[in-house]
Amino acid sequence: MDNYVDIEKFSVKVKNDHGGAPAVHPKMLLKILFYSYANGIYSSREIEKRLCWDPYYIYLAGSQHVDHSTICNFILKYSDEIKDIFTILVYMMAGLGYVTLDFVAIDGTKIKANVSKEFTGTIKDFRKKRERIEKKIEEIINHTLTIEMDEKQMIRKEKKLDELLSKKKKIDEFLREIENENIPATQQIALTDRDARRVKDNENKYMGYNCQIAVDAEKHVIIGNDVFNTASDRNLLQPMIERIRTNIREDTEIGFDSGYFSSENLQYCDEQKLNVYLPEGRGEGGRKRVKSKTICSRDCMLEIDGNVRRLTCPGGQVMETTHATKDRDNYYYKFYPKRDVCAVCRLKNKCYGKSKKKRFVVKKEYFDSLPLREKMTEKLLSERGKSRMADRACIVEHVFGEIKEIFKFRRFIHRTLRKVKTIWNLICIGYNLRKLAKLSVG
Repeated sequence: MDNYVDIEKFSVKVKNDHGGAPAVHPKMLLKILFYSYANGIYSSREIEKRLCWDPYYIYLAGSQHVDHSTICNFILKYSDEIKDIFTILVYMMAGLGYVTLDFVAIDGTKIKANVSKEFTGTIKDFRKKRERIEKKIEEIINHTLTIEMDEKQMIRKEKKLDELLSKKKKIDEFLREIENENIPATQQIALTDRDARRVKDNENKYMGYNCQIAVDAEKHVIIGNDVFNTASDRNLLQPMIERIRTNIREDTEIGFDSGYFSSENLQYCDEQKLNVYLPEGRGEGGRKRVKSKTICSRDCMLEIDGNVRRLTCPGGQVMETTHATKDRDNYYYKFYPKRDVCAVCRLKNKCYGKSKKKRFVVKKEYFDSLPLREKMTEKLLSERGKSRMADRACIVEHVFGEIKEIFKFRRFIHRTLRKVKTIWNLICIGYNLRKLAKLSVG
């Protein structure tokens, strides 16, 4: 903090019209925050308590007391500056030789959001909930009018009525806001944190965020991070590459798991001349899916010959097409086998099943990326590719294990995507500082 961080950006924000100085020095508060997050202390109220008795906190604060609300406001006000400090820390560790950028592994984990289960559901769920609340309100009003009650009973009824009216008002405001929005009927929404999304972590489903990190292979230092409110990693490859673009070299190797695979991502990496390891995932008709009851396009052999797209079914019949047809939002190559050839094929029953017609459909991007996918498969099967992919999980997974298991960060306290991004930055800074302390002693 003393040697590398410039507080000029902080000073600009705290000056007011009267030229007053801040009540709490930014550098002191940053030291307290980084020390807390490095030690797994995330609550501002807990930090406030420790400033009264913990000698390390008292030393860092110079015996100055800081209110928990001041700590929260500081985190939210200086989110961009805290992000810059993370970058400074990475460059500092690189200067010390702890970051080589020879190989970088990128992965994500799901962290629970700070939401209320009572106010989480689909639009249909909220409409039903409003109906139930309206019935309860009506029952309480009728009960109050028809039965004599003493003062204590009346106070309880009024309190319950106020609570129900407050809940109804919250739901009414939400339903009015989203009236003209095209929200899917199945989308889970949390009124307490609209940015949170339904995510899946192994077999558990909950409202949360997708927290991403990029880890250098040399000393397992986090060199990039971000948070997204989308459950799938497929659309996060490009944002994460852009996040670490200024940190990596042209020859840096980058490893992903199959969750990031898509034809678009593979083409993007090729266009950007990135040296990536990206195994084929389960989407877009990839052969790694569980086989269906009947023969389909992923059981066929695909070939590209100039503008011609050729598909050979397991029975040996060759079909060709030169153009793709649009179906909803995507383009597909469609192949129709000849019925007279299928009639004498040994695989007819397995191929047609109960259907009388047959066609093979392959997504355009998936077919067009065939040369790139074959090249990537060859790269992954090489000795270096096997070694890199074996190392990838060891590099990045233990970082999540340390954050979530050892230092018990499994749930965000703050709400909204903007605040959550700042907290994740602090978590990554805390991890890197722990790593720096260990490496310096070693």
